[in-house]
Amino acid sequence: MDMPPKRGISLRNKLIVSFLLVGLLPMLAVQMLSYYVSTVAMKTNMNDLVRVNLLQTSKNLDTSLHAYEDLLFQIFTDDNVMNLVKEINDPQTGSLEFSRRKLINILSRYSYAKVGIRSIAIFTSNNTLIAYDQQTGSPYDNLWSNVKDLNQLPIYRESIAKKGGAVLTPPMKIDTINNKEKYVFHMAIKLSDLNGASLDGIGVAIITVYESVLAQAINLDAGGASDTSRLNNRNFLTDASDTIVSSPDKSQIGLNVTAVMGRSTIRNTYFNSASNLRINNMIDQNQLFKEIYAMQRLNLYSGLSAAILSFILIYYFSGRLTRSIRRILKAMRTAQLGTLDVQVEARTHDDLSIIALGFNKMMQKVNELMVETKRAGEKQNEAEIRALEAQFNPHFLYNTLDSINWMAIEKEDYQISQMLKELAQILRYSVKNSNKRVSLREELRWMNSYVFLQQHRFRSSFRCEVECPEQLYHCQVYKLMLQPFIENAIIHGFNGVKSGGVLRISARKRDNQLLMVRIEDNGAGMSEERRQELLSGRPKGAEAAGSGLGIRIVADRLHSYYGNRGELDIQSGPGQGTVVTIVLPIDEGEQA
Repeated sequence: MDMPPKRGISLRNKLIVSFLLVGLLPMLAVQMLSYYVSTVAMKTNMNDLVRVNLLQTSKNLDTSLHAYEDLLFQIFTDDNVMNLVKEINDPQTGSLEFSRRKLINILSRYSYAKVGIRSIAIFTSNNTLIAYDQQTGSPYDNLWSNVKDLNQLPIYRESIAKKGGAVLTPPMKIDTINNKEKYVFHMAIKLSDLNGASLDGIGVAIITVYESVLAQAINLDAGGASDTSRLNNRNFLTDASDTIVSSPDKSQIGLNVTAVMGRSTIRNTYFNSASNLRINNMIDQNQLFKEIYAMQRLNLYSGLSAAILSFILIYYFSGRLTRSIRRILKAMRTAQLGTLDVQVEARTHDDLSIIALGFNKMMQKVNELMVETKRAGEKQNEAEIRALEAQFNPHFLYNTLDSINWMAIEKEDYQISQMLKELAQILRYSVKNSNKRVSLREELRWMNSYVFLQQHRFRSSFRCEVECPEQLYHCQVYKLMLQPFIENAIIHGFNGVKSGGVLRISARKRDNQLLMVRIEDNGAGMSEERRQELLSGRPKGAEAAGSGLGIRIVADRLHSYYGNRGELDIQSGPGQGTVVTIVLPIDEGEQA
């Protein structure tokens, strides 16, 4: 008897050592993850801070725009302005030029009320222009002097159509004279006669303001832009199409925002409803997270070094660990090629030596079983040869039945001829490929032949009804799966019945994946004890053979072919008939 090997360092302890070394890598991964999470958190906090600043910037912009809108309302409520506009609109006015001069003087005073105003103009309803331009200083040479039809300008039409409030245009480029300011925006308001019966527009007042006013409102002119220690933090305005309309770098005005964004740029936006413009903030991410990225690189290099060291150690220890395993695997591959007397030399004193010893004993047992199997095979071959010698030749039986059939036809006994045809059909179906799968249509066709012969045998004491939807005929079932239950219903259920017996066979789909076949008779039924014996496969007494054996075979075939997916149920009672339900799975290829 083989003695158990001396135990040394167990495989479990070796695995623990290896796993402890491998644990360095998860630790490094967690460390890197923590730095990643901290970076994301910093980005989030920075974005939140930028959004707060953008909100404050938007309020500053609103305040600045409201100041110029208030100036428009002062013009709107100035009685002198309104009276002069009405005089200019009146074709009967004799001193039209005098009224224009007075209105220009008033507009010139308003133009110096706020910083950044380029000009103030009034378009009257009769297409007359009254304007004061600070840059030209002339009432005739201004931004609008080259426009022929003032009343068709979009800003005029939009202002007249608007019921209340001022109209604001995005910044646009203009011609300038000895001035660095090349971009302006317009604010306009409809002028109405508040003392008249109608509030229809009598003109439109327009203030033209330099774009630098917007720059100051969103702090675009903050000092220290050249300080290299400051973050590359930029604010600018864009319109609905993401076109830049105001920027610290005036050369960027008119470009799409994507043209000025770098790969590492973080962009935050806030929509200003007063101007219908979007305030944008851009920060260089590389500059913002410069120190964090340096720390991440240091940790990455440290982690890689630790990972390489861990890999070397694990490779060394796992090589020593798997040397014995490789010997066992080599022996197993040799056994797979047919050399069953292979043995494994157990050199170590650990768990693997126990596995090697078990493998050696197993191979010895396999050799013994192979000898016994060979002997059993020889005996089985001899038995099969004797069984083949004892079999009838089916063709001899078919030819004999065919000869009897023609004899019955010659004697004009067509009933016997029909019965012989059905019997021959049954024999052909039953003998050939008994375990073959056939369609439900073929199984029911065989059943019709079988029931036909049984009806003649029992002198039509029962009738058979079949119900099967057309789409189920293609479902596959194993041959002779229904025969034991049909035979049981006829032989036992209708025993002693002279007439009135009914055998119903129906098929339908259940749960869209199962085929349910129901065999029902109104015969004698059976006791609960007998029903349980049939379902359990352990019939007793005189009924232990015959139908009980057939039902047992069907139950075994169901379990063998379908496993837990096949079901068999029998419901019966004395004098209440019997209902047999068989449930089979429908393959995907059989779905209608």
